[in-house]
Amino acid sequence: MLMLILEVLVMAVLVIYGLKIGGALGVGILSILGLFIMIFVFQVPIGKAPVVPVMIILAIGIAGGLLEASGGLDYLVHHAGKLIEKKPSAITFVSPLIIFGFVFGIGTANITLSLEPIIARTALRAGIRPERPLVACVTTANMALVCSPAASSAIVAFGFLNGYAGYTFGQYLMIVLPAALISTLALSVFMSFRGKPLDKDPEYQKRLAEGLIPLDTIHNESAEVVEPVFTRQQKLSVLAFLVSVALILIFGTNESLLHMLTTPNVVNGKDVFMPATSTVQIFMFLAAAAIIFLTKMSPAVIYKTKIFTAAVGAAIAVLGPGWLGATIFQSPENAIVLEQSVGSLISIAPWFIVIICGVVATFVMSQTAIISIIYPLALGLGVPPGFMAAMIQAVNVNYFIPAQPTLLFAEEIDPTGSTHKYRFWLPGVLSMLVSVLVGMLMWEMVL
Repeated sequence: MLMLILEVLVMAVLVIYGLKIGGALGVGILSILGLFIMIFVFQVPIGKAPVVPVMIILAIGIAGGLLEASGGLDYLVHHAGKLIEKKPSAITFVSPLIIFGFVFGIGTANITLSLEPIIARTALRAGIRPERPLVACVTTANMALVCSPAASSAIVAFGFLNGYAGYTFGQYLMIVLPAALISTLALSVFMSFRGKPLDKDPEYQKRLAEGLIPLDTIHNESAEVVEPVFTRQQKLSVLAFLVSVALILIFGTNESLLHMLTTPNVVNGKDVFMPATSTVQIFMFLAAAAIIFLTKMSPAVIYKTKIFTAAVGAAIAVLGPGWLGATIFQSPENAIVLEQSVGSLISIAPWFIVIICGVVATFVMSQTAIISIIYPLALGLGVPPGFMAAMIQAVNVNYFIPAQPTLLFAEEIDPTGSTHKYRFWLPGVLSMLVSVLVGMLMWEMVL
């Protein structure tokens, strides 16, 4: 037990220091240093590297990067912004649902960064405290990620559940999707009453009196906006990407169709079909190829895109902690200790894994990396797979240490000063609790 505690402490120190010096990328690199220490100093046998999660991230990053480079992402952002501006008085409810839909469809929360200025401006013109929709949207984007068939976190979580209990992606969605949507609505209700109205907010009144808030952000007095013209190639790239996402959904929710269309390997006299997680990689590369053919772009353009750059960082952030975690927690000696100590506690109170996941998520700010560490550990200790699906939103506890780009940008883009990076934790905890409770109910109902 003492050696396990010492090894976990070394991992925690490296993760925290890596986060301090280099964010998620720093965590990934220093986790590999931790892997070296475990193997050559503590003499722990090397664990299994999370190759499949890394491949999924890179496949999604390549397809998403080409979508961004083609201008398809700009096309989506433009229409999302138009939808948000249609109902300014209901922005605290409308904008999170729009964000949810777009993040679900394209598998990246980066779209939120592009929409935050529109959300803040629309809220201000409607006389609504910008903090309300901004906080709701940032939190909702994270919740949508773990439901999206185009997001690595959702696919990796499903992969573990599929491997342990044979869950289909459809069964996974029947738990996590209603939980996330109901949690989003509950969050919007909560945020509708949070903070003082602008006419009673002293900070806003002070900034307004000092002329720090431009008049065109309050009234529609800006110059006439020129409607952008989108090319056929941009629209076709969006279509190619979304068709691929739809195919992932179809095959993920109907594995019998996948088995019908593919040839299995025969292992020990049994047919072994291609895992459903492989369809994500295949169809994301299919989307990438389609975008290249339709737009005639060079694939090298992805090196300049934010989505691909973020994907490379995310892949390293998953590889490091995932490999280090597998080495520590799945070594024979540590597995016995965990089963005798933590395993007995979890068998009595499975919800304890939610606390463990939340603590890890506070420092490892990558949903896929957290899943790669926590899910095999919890499932190996006997936590029911359905419970692990129900508590998926615990991987989004990334607001106690405010380092997430969408969170920080929300504070920066709000001219009223109403949005503070340290006021995300209460809405975040509320949405997580609602999601877990609804997820538990859905688990009992559908499985």
